[in-house]
Amino acid sequence: MSASVKNKQEFFKILESRILLSDGAMGTTLQELGYTSCPDFLNLNKNDLRTISGIHLKYLHAGSEIIQTNSFGSNPINLQSCGLATNFEQANINAVNAVKEAISNYRSQTGSSREIFIAGNLGPSGKLLEPYGDLKFEDAVDAFSKQASILIDNGIDLILIETMIDLKEALAAAEAVRKVSNDITIACTLSFGENGVTVMGNRADAFGKELISTGCDVIGANCSVGSNAMIKIVEKIRNANPDARLIIQPNAGLPVIVDGKTKFNETSEIMAENFKEILKFKPSISGGCCGSTPEHIKKIAELIKYYHARRKKEKDKIAAD
Repeated sequence: MSASVKNKQEFFKILESRILLSDGAMGTTLQELGYTSCPDFLNLNKNDLRTISGIHLKYLHAGSEIIQTNSFGSNPINLQSCGLATNFEQANINAVNAVKEAISNYRSQTGSSREIFIAGNLGPSGKLLEPYGDLKFEDAVDAFSKQASILIDNGIDLILIETMIDLKEALAAAEAVRKVSNDITIACTLSFGENGVTVMGNRADAFGKELISTGCDVIGANCSVGSNAMIKIVEKIRNANPDARLIIQPNAGLPVIVDGKTKFNETSEIMAENFKEILKFKPSISGGCCGSTPEHIKKIAELIKYYHARRKKEKDKIAAD
C-alpha cells in the first residue's frame, strides 16, 4: 500500500476525521495535450506513461490525497474489443506503477510525508448487460474480478468503481472485488443526469442500499453533470442514505466548443463555489471528473482546508463550553 493504512477499518477512521480530496480528470487532460487514443492504450508505452505519471504529479502538487490509476477501461472485456487482450495484465500493472512513480517524485520534490492513497480505477466494461445487451452478469463479474485482482496485488489502497450508468453492472463490479478481497475499501459512483436518473433508469435516491449490501463502503456520483447540477443529486443521495460515506466527483461544468476545441464551462472559482454547497452534505471523498484540472483541485483543496479549520473551531468551542 502507498499509505500507512493496513485495512479498511483504518481507512474508515481517516474518513471519519476529515474529507479526503481525490484528483481530477485524466481523459480530458490528455485530450488537451493532443492525445486522441483511449487513455488506457498509453499504459503500454514508456513515453506515454511518463505523461500519465506527470499528470498524477500535478494533482499531488494541487493537494490531491487520492490518485486514481489510469485503468478506467483496462478491464479484459474492453481491452479485447480494442485488440489489446494480451496486454491486459501489463496495462493494469503499469497504471499502478505510474501513480507510485508520481508519489515518489512528489516526495522527492517536496519532502512531504503526508498520506497519499492509490485508488484502483474500474470503469464500465464497454458492453451492456442482459437483457439490454449480450453480456452475462457472471461474465462481467469474472472480468472485473480479474482486473481488481491485478490492481490489489500491485499495492493499491482502495478500489474506485466509477461512471456506471447501470446499477446492475456496478453490482457486478462490487461483487467481483469482494470475490478478491473482503478487506479492500470499495467506493462506487453512478453517473446521473440533471434529473437524478441514469441513462438506464437508476435513481439517485434509490441505488445506495443495494451497493452497500453488496459490499461497497463509499457510494456516490461522478461525471455527466457539472458541480452546480451535482448539488441536487448529492442532496437526493444523502437524504436517502443519511449515514453512508459519500464520494462526489462532478464534471467542471458542461462541454462547449471554443476555437474548435472542447472546453468545460466551469472555472476553478465556480466549481469551488458550488462545492461549498456540496460539502454541506458531508461527503467523505471529493474530487473532479471531466474537464477538471489541477487548478480546480487546488481551489477545492483550499476550500476543504477552510472547512476543516472551521469545523475544528466549532468543536473546540463546544468543548470549552
